Amino acid sequence: MKHANPALTLAIMASMGAWPAAAQDIETEVTFARDVAPILYENCVYCHRPGEVAPFSLLNYREVRPWARAIRQEVLLRNMPPWYADSRYGSFSNDKTLTDGEIETIVRWVDEGAAEGAAADLPEPPRFAGGWQIGTPDLVVTMTEPFAVPAEGVIPYVTLPTDHVFENDTWIQAIEVRPGNREVVHHAFAVLNDGSAVNGLHLYSPGLEAMIWRPGYGKRIPAGTRIHLEMHYNAIGTATTDRSQVGFKFATEPVHTPVRTRMVVNSAFEIPPMVRNHEIVSAFQMPAEARIHALRPHMHLRGKNNTATLIRPDGSRQIMLHLPAWNDYWQYYYVLDEPARVPAGSLVEYVTTYDNSPANPFNPDPTQPVRWGDQVWEEMQLLYVNWTEINEHNADDVAPIQIPPDKAYTTGLMGGDGD
Repeated sequence: MKHANPALTLAIMASMGAWPAAAQDIETEVTFARDVAPILYENCVYCHRPGEVAPFSLLNYREVRPWARAIRQEVLLRNMPPWYADSRYGSFSNDKTLTDGEIETIVRWVDEGAAEGAAADLPEPPRFAGGWQIGTPDLVVTMTEPFAVPAEGVIPYVTLPTDHVFENDTWIQAIEVRPGNREVVHHAFAVLNDGSAVNGLHLYSPGLEAMIWRPGYGKRIPAGTRIHLEMHYNAIGTATTDRSQVGFKFATEPVHTPVRTRMVVNSAFEIPPMVRNHEIVSAFQMPAEARIHALRPHMHLRGKNNTATLIRPDGSRQIMLHLPAWNDYWQYYYVLDEPARVPAGSLVEYVTTYDNSPANPFNPDPTQPVRWGDQVWEEMQLLYVNWTEINEHNADDVAPIQIPPDKAYTTGLMGGDGD
């Protein structure tokens, strides 16, 4: 009995499309151009590009290759892209987690030598308009004067005017706050005339993206308004200046539903010293039948975890968002895949836990009690809730109204052609 030639058998099987899966895996090299670039373009380059918050760009092979090992480690640990919502509660349209398959592809690419691959396999990289997350703004307002940031010391919050007054009532569909000097701007809050947080529009903060809504939804800026910027600066050892800006996209269609932002807050607290788990609770009662679209928790360095729960009038409870490990450096709006429709009278309960003990590596001083305050060594207990009232125009609209900025380019809403 004659034995088949193994090499000839494999050749015949390949020509017939019957190549064994194991052999395919061995022969198919993972490359940057074909396999890795699409993952980075979809999930990473929105931040990892020139002029954005990430410390280096990932737009091409030359920029990515030196970071290959570090990227492998960060995706395996699921540190990048950063995302902190507990997957057991809620589903979010801006979820940044990579799939198991995407992680496996990146790991294989690095382990196999991080090959570049053929230029013909490289997809067209995303194009961004002038550095703005919202595309080219219809209007940019700028602080009237540069602010001098001292080299040292504690810098109190300061509220500064911008150089434009809205002559008419204006509906906006997108807003972005951009720091003039990222090194010294901890956060920048765009507010209406009086600088009151109740009248806040949007802010720049670590990890927080621009705000974009679908056509038909938006926020109204009344005639006569001058935008102010509430600035929180950090000294960096060298005297410098900052001149921050706010960009707007105007509504392209009539707005049938105003987007409202409510802060659920408890400022009357004291966290005792040397305590690992101190709980604080706040709540907000919905004044009308509504949909809740997005939630943004806020704490400082002693923040440990937080939970936002919907309590309906019948007593039923639904956890909408749980962050088991708070990270002050990444403060997202978590945008619900399906907005939560809630009856009038429902409560949004916000429960936070703080660690004011030596076990907290970020704790500036565990021997001192901690109260509400603006500076990061003090504390806050805040939950921003974006919601809309149910009306005849949106009664059957169950899709998310808040669009992640990176997806706005994909849909063409914000001028993805870069103009």
